[in-house]
Amino acid sequence: MTTSSSGQHKAAKSPRPARRLAAGLCAAVAFLLLATSAEAQEAQRRQYESMPTMPGPGTPSASQIAFPEAEDEEIGKQFLLKRRVAIPQFSISGDAQYFYNSNPRLLEGNANDDFLFVGSTTLAWNPTWIKGATVSAFGRQQFFRYNNSSDMDFNSTAFGLSVGTSVKDWFNVSYGYTATRLESRPTGDSFYDEGDVSVSFSRNEKLGQRFSLPYGYTMDYFHTSPGSFNRVTHGIFAGLNCAITPKLLGQFFYRFQYEDYNNIAREDRSHILSITLSYFITDWASVRAFASWTTNKSTIDRNYDALNSGVGASVVWKF
Repeated sequence: MTTSSSGQHKAAKSPRPARRLAAGLCAAVAFLLLATSAEAQEAQRRQYESMPTMPGPGTPSASQIAFPEAEDEEIGKQFLLKRRVAIPQFSISGDAQYFYNSNPRLLEGNANDDFLFVGSTTLAWNPTWIKGATVSAFGRQQFFRYNNSSDMDFNSTAFGLSVGTSVKDWFNVSYGYTATRLESRPTGDSFYDEGDVSVSFSRNEKLGQRFSLPYGYTMDYFHTSPGSFNRVTHGIFAGLNCAITPKLLGQFFYRFQYEDYNNIAREDRSHILSITLSYFITDWASVRAFASWTTNKSTIDRNYDALNSGVGASVVWKF
């Protein structure tokens, strides 16, 4: 009896190592899935944040560009007057760009490149009756589609408000808030939410008729879900605008960015260089070619380099 009872007791204990092994394998798989998901979120939000705000026709940034006069003096004056027309209160704009991305997953070392199409639609309200300030409210829908990395396809929805003013003729200051949600495709599940509180100081030095030199400082506080991306970002930037012809604009841009994450021990430093050539077909349509280089160094395993280059087109309807 003793032997039989002991054998039964040992038999009852024997499944435990198997259960522990199964639990360990499940935990390892879950960890790998979470790590992969975190890497995808990192790449997708970086791609969203890297999309430049192009100075398309009829936008406030375009109105600050010093376009050259035409060879005929009267035609030149008429062209400049046309460029300085007050911005209407409402606008609907569309933008499409197709470009090469050398490192869509933001991996260090050897990375698989890809091509990416980004389309966006923006509805903006710019009230003109507020004296001494520039106010803009907008809603924007964007979709990101990769040629080969379809598992990274996503959509973004953003709503924002910004208020800017000039401090004498010294510099411009602006404050803003933008709420953004990123959703994976084709499921439509939200995987990243962000609230961005921003302040910027900038100045645009005009260097003769054809050149201008924008430069400044930006600070952003990002409150995010998941909370591991909560951070404060500081950036300094400088550029050079060159009005090659009355309708052809060349732009060179450099930005240094420092990110300090709140909930994890992480600091990132990145350098961004870009060059853009824009042609304004009419006051409501433009096309462009662009290239940019980004290098990021992080205190965790998030070091990467990426090259983007491609073409884009913008249209805007003002009313």
